[in-house]
Amino acid sequence: MLSNWLTVDVFLAGIRRYLKKHEYSNATTDDLWNALSEESKIDVREFMNTWTRVIGIPILDVTETDGVVSVEQHRYLSTNDVKPEEDETVWWVPMGVHPKPASITDPNQTLKTRSLKFEVPEGAYIFNKDYSGVFRTNYPPSAIARIGQAILSGSDLLGLSDRAGLVADISSLAKSGHTETKNFLDLVQYYKNENTYVVWELLAQRVGEIGAIFAANEAVHQQVLHFQRNLVDQMVEKLGWEFPEGEDYLTSRLRNVILRAAGRAGHQATVAEAKRRFKIFVSDASQDSILHPSIRQTAFEMVLTNGGEEEFRQVLKYFRSAPKQDQQVVALLALGSVQQPELIAEVQALAISEHVRPQDITYALAGLSGNAKARLSTWEFIKKNWTLISDRYKSSMGLLGLCVKYPLAQLADKALVQDVTEFFAEKDTKDFQRALDQAIEGLNVNSAWVEREQESLGEWLTSNKY
Repeated sequence: MLSNWLTVDVFLAGIRRYLKKHEYSNATTDDLWNALSEESKIDVREFMNTWTRVIGIPILDVTETDGVVSVEQHRYLSTNDVKPEEDETVWWVPMGVHPKPASITDPNQTLKTRSLKFEVPEGAYIFNKDYSGVFRTNYPPSAIARIGQAILSGSDLLGLSDRAGLVADISSLAKSGHTETKNFLDLVQYYKNENTYVVWELLAQRVGEIGAIFAANEAVHQQVLHFQRNLVDQMVEKLGWEFPEGEDYLTSRLRNVILRAAGRAGHQATVAEAKRRFKIFVSDASQDSILHPSIRQTAFEMVLTNGGEEEFRQVLKYFRSAPKQDQQVVALLALGSVQQPELIAEVQALAISEHVRPQDITYALAGLSGNAKARLSTWEFIKKNWTLISDRYKSSMGLLGLCVKYPLAQLADKALVQDVTEFFAEKDTKDFQRALDQAIEGLNVNSAWVEREQESLGEWLTSNKY
């Protein structure tokens, strides 16, 4: 961010000045800021102090009224419950508005006050060009619509970083309640011509998260799945299942993202093809290549989500006979996708059995946490087996923390906050307290999201014929 604000040439010249001046001697952070200030003729220390010495990052709230854009900065929290005493910092924010408004005379476009105004540019405009700035931007729907049209038309206003950054920003702000989820889905609809792995990985993840968090409402859940199927349909047709000789790495990665998103959304043709290939894969060892290693887990997941005990036993057999750890991991992640309660219980038991390496429990839990029918029972399983689990991982608190976080990560029941708090009330949690706090915060954020938006999200999906 600092390099972009000063320009790369000035930044590197300042670094050279700093290294030369302090070679063979000690230096402080202020020495670095001084060298950069001398080179740039700008007070770098004043710019950087809030970024390096104050907790948090800012959010820029943007509104449009009567041809004027108003920008106001506040502290950003994912819980959207900033207290007045926590919102006293005024960052020096490099806004990076593009195209640059004529009324902003500072070439660095630095917001040094709580707010400012400028005229609405003609056409689309974005903040944080190239997304080097460490802040969120909360656009009004009118600006999102113009940005969306620019994305759809392939405008060079928005590079790869911008298109990915917008997805990350607006989806996060929808989850926290700074904007509405329908504004995010409005933007996503303009990405139908997108063809890059980086952007699609974010799109699939963030739209998939909406489906997961709202899974308890079956009507809304099915509508989100319909939205997902519509989103990926064109790319499924374009990429297919085959991996051509000499294909570039990112296209191969993109294919897996698209097929996984399609499968999780119940894309009929994709699920049917996964079943066809899986049947050949398990019945003829010479046809191993029909499920390329890059999409094997995705195919297993689709087959288990849409199958029964026969498919489960076949994937379990693959897990037990796989000669390499990465092949076992593929199966272990996929096994959590089973839908039948008795098979879900079997996967949970497998996770703490001698058949799974102790450090691989997280793969089983990750698979189960992605399954709407398995999340709650997996949390109950963790509680029931806590003595065994805590004893096994007492020397690896990172893994113990994940055993708490994974089952709760996509649940949205506020009553679980009390359940989790009471369960750990008399237990020593100091070595995984951070993971526990994150799990509880996640439950609060998710449940607030559903409570706040369940009705309006359903109405938007219905009005857009999903």
